[in-house]
Amino acid sequence: MADTIIGIDLGTTNSEVAALINGQVHVLASDGEQMMPSVVGLAPDGRLLVGTPARNQYVLYPERTVRSIKRLMGSEQRVALGEQTYTPPEISAMILRALKTRAEAALGAPVSRAVITVPAYFSDAQRQATHDAGQIAGLEVVRILNEPTAAALAYGTDRQGERTMLVYDLGGGTFDVSLVQVHDDITEVLASHGNNHLVIAAP
Repeated sequence: MADTIIGIDLGTTNSEVAALINGQVHVLASDGEQMMPSVVGLAPDGRLLVGTPARNQYVLYPERTVRSIKRLMGSEQRVALGEQTYTPPEISAMILRALKTRAEAALGAPVSRAVITVPAYFSDAQRQATHDAGQIAGLEVVRILNEPTAAALAYGTDRQGERTMLVYDLGGGTFDVSLVQVHDDITEVLASHGNNHLVIAAP
């Protein structure tokens, strides 16, 4: 377990952490919850809240709660959390630290390395901000991996030959589509486009 590298989907709305255990990929849960809301907040007594508790307090204390920080990654904008302001990597690091803690509890061992996925359209600045967030959280970021590449790799682990795939990611706040070409163990994103401010209207 000492060499375990966790995989993290740092999402706009929800995040997840997974690990390879006995040759099988497992999404690691806490209290039966696999997806963790990508929300950070401060309770009225000053406690840091991450995930479901932070999301639950948003209606009552929106000024003490931060959501969708992924949309600000790579920018110079700071966000308020209580009386303090933070950079997007600092807020993201709080989410990553909570996922790191979840992984350590599930695996029963310390975790220090991670692969973090990002949208294929992320700029160099956004990728660097994600890398910085991992370091702040106490993780060695082994690789920043495109989300459609990760999906294509998972799909094609037992397949050989050349193929072209359309990979879409319909998330809680984003919708991304990528054209991916796979040839044996080489995966390349040919084109990618998306909407990172997706609003789904109620019927």
